[in-house]
Formats: sequence, structure tokens, C-alpha cells
Amino acid sequence: MWFSAIAIVLGLGTLSRFVQFSGKTIETGDVKVLSYNVMHFAGNKDLSPKETADEIKNFLLEQKPDIICMQEVRLWKNSIFNLGETVEELDFINHYQFARSSTTFGSVTLSRFPIVNMGEIRFENSRNITIYTDLLIGSDTVRVFNVHLQSYQIDPGKYSFIESGVDDEKDLDDMREVGARFKKGFQLRAKQVRKIREYIDDSPYHVLVCGDFNDPPVSYAYRQLRKGLNDAFVESGSGIGRTYVGKLPSFRIDYIFHSPGFESYNFQTYDYMNSDHLPVSCSLIKN
Repeated sequence: MWFSAIAIVLGLGTLSRFVQFSGKTIETGDVKVLSYNVMHFAGNKDLSPKETADEIKNFLLEQKPDIICMQEVRLWKNSIFNLGETVEELDFINHYQFARSSTTFGSVTLSRFPIVNMGEIRFENSRNITIYTDLLIGSDTVRVFNVHLQSYQIDPGKYSFIESGVDDEKDLDDMREVGARFKKGFQLRAKQVRKIREYIDDSPYHVLVCGDFNDPPVSYAYRQLRKGLNDAFVESGSGIGRTYVGKLPSFRIDYIFHSPGFESYNFQTYDYMNSDHLPVSCSLIKN
């Protein structure tokens, strides 16, 4: 199976989107950006959501990024994750934008830099959302897109036929359901991507596009959102870029793209297991 997948990747000439052999590093950059899907703070079975939220805040304190894009941020009534308190605890963060994609969770962008404008991109028939935040970095304004695209919404138990084969009617039903959900996920993401792309093209500023695309680097979503932008992993990453730790998809699905007005260094995928995604970061220098 893996040999076939590698052969396909090589055949498409896209190996560099999956694997990088030498990273590009620098001691300090102008801006450190971090993106992380935190899975409602429910990704660590050994910890309570409150404990997981505290662990993630400690991780952010250690990394000290200038811009943080988080997806699937859940705000409980009992303040397990309170944005005001979090900004106070993350003393290097001064500003934030939060938008709910459902009654229980949404996306948040935290920034050391002042926010001069913000907006939301909402999608039909979806609980996903993309937010954009205009940040004043020095004398320049940069528009940051915090992206969360449609997932396949498949129960992991439905994947069992992949490992054991189709042995009975239940496996056949599971296979049909997985196929239908894949198709629906592709269709919804394509619509979402086209809408986001319009906002990117209309931006009067340099842009950063960060977040959980729920699609690998050979996908329509990747190609469309990367158009005219640089992939920080391709530019300065090292190793295998896998960011999702669930069964499927098993490739890189979390990204940081940037306008050519920036150069990327120190791309990192953190081996940090408090979600079904791994956080990613990079340092940017203005050209």
C-alpha cells in the first residue's frame, strides 16, 4: 500500500510537498506563526479537557509565537478555555479574534500585533468557518486567513474494512458510506475553497493562509489556496510533513502559506500529542 502511494506521489512530481530533506533555518525571524487544530481540547485520553487546555497554553508559552491560528477551539461555560484569561496568561499576546462556527466551538487568531480589521467567511451547510484578521506589523498591514475546511466526518470504526478486507454485508455498507462521505467532503471543500480564494485575491495586503485544510498536498484545495503563495513547509521544512495522527487521511493536512513578500525559515511540525492534529510553525522574514 505504502509503495503504491509513494509511486503515485513520485509520478505526480509532488514529493517535495510531502517530504523535505534539508530545512532552511535562521536564529530569529521577524514573525513566528503557529497553527494548531486543538480538537475541542479533547484529544488526550489521559487528560480532562481542562487539563488539555492548560497543557496547550503551556506549550504556547514555551513556543512564544507572534501569531497563533487555532481551529476547533471550544469555549465551555465553566471557562475551561477563557480567551480573556488566556491572553493575560500568554503575556506576549495582546489581541485576539474569535468566531463561532457552531454553538460550541470555532476558530481563534491570537496576535502580538494590533488588529486593524477583521472578518468572517461562512459556508453553507457546514459548521466550518474561516476568519481573516488584518494585523499591523511595523508599518505594514498583513491579512491572516485562519482556515478550517470541511472534514469527511467519518466514524473511525468505519475504516476497519481497509485493514481486514470486505468480508460481509456490513463491511460493504461501511465501504459505501465512506465513499459517499469522501465525495461529499470533496464537494463541500471545493465550494469553500473557491469562496476563500476570492477573498485572498481581493486582499490589498500581503497574506498568510494558515490552518486545517483536511486535504493532502495533491488536492484541489491545496492547489487553489496555494496559488501565487509559498508553502512554508516546502520552503523551509525538514522530514515527513504528516500533521494528522488519525487513521485517514494520514498525510499533511495543516499548512502555512505566505505571500512571496515573505521568506520562510525554521518550519517545524511538533511531536505534540494533545489533539488528532500536530501543531506547525515557521519564522517569516519580510523580503
